[in-house]
Amino acid sequence: MNVWQRLRLARARRASRLPLQQRLLQQASLPSPGARVRELELIALDFETTGLDAQRDHVIAAGWVRIVGDRIVLASARELRVRTNRPEGVGQSAVIHGILDSDLDDGVDARTLVETLLPDLGGRVVVAHAARIERAFLGRLLRGLGGVPVPNAFLDTMSIERRLLEAGGVRPREQHDDLSLDACRRRRGLPGHAHHSAAADAVACAELLLAQLAHFGAAGHVRLSDLR
Repeated sequence: MNVWQRLRLARARRASRLPLQQRLLQQASLPSPGARVRELELIALDFETTGLDAQRDHVIAAGWVRIVGDRIVLASARELRVRTNRPEGVGQSAVIHGILDSDLDDGVDARTLVETLLPDLGGRVVVAHAARIERAFLGRLLRGLGGVPVPNAFLDTMSIERRLLEAGGVRPREQHDDLSLDACRRRRGLPGHAHHSAAADAVACAELLLAQLAHFGAAGHVRLSDLR
């Protein structure tokens, strides 16, 4: 961990008013950008939300799974449904994620989600497809509880796929969903996966990352900085 990373952790710890996050930041160590992926622990994260605006919409399900080097630890997969206090419930977003209001009756509140997820994040690299969405919603959840956005490094499998395509002379057509999780998986020779499950999407994202790593020379040769 370099000096800049130590400063980031210290600033985050001072700014956070969430006791759990303060303790975790005290213990955290961030990976060097030059570290090889095989040496790292990562965590694939997926949020199902009522929309794409983190300031207006809400997380209604979260799934995550650990990746150790080039291995997905399936036993670590978790999924939580999250209650929403919106009078309109999940609204039209149910068409996208398939989660109904009744599916959230036994869901946890936002604090329980954060307190369950944060220890698993630790100082791990966070992997997500269109990671800006997970990053924004996670920051919103934390700020709502007095915390601060996590200082973890993020990897975006959508951005990695775009780089791979452009390196091969192909310009992706985002309006045609060329960079959707399903399209990226098909392109990398991966089978279809179960939808309407945040945990299944997190595993699917983790599998995509490992397939993408193969095009960079496998996890033992690729450095974290090569993927960002």
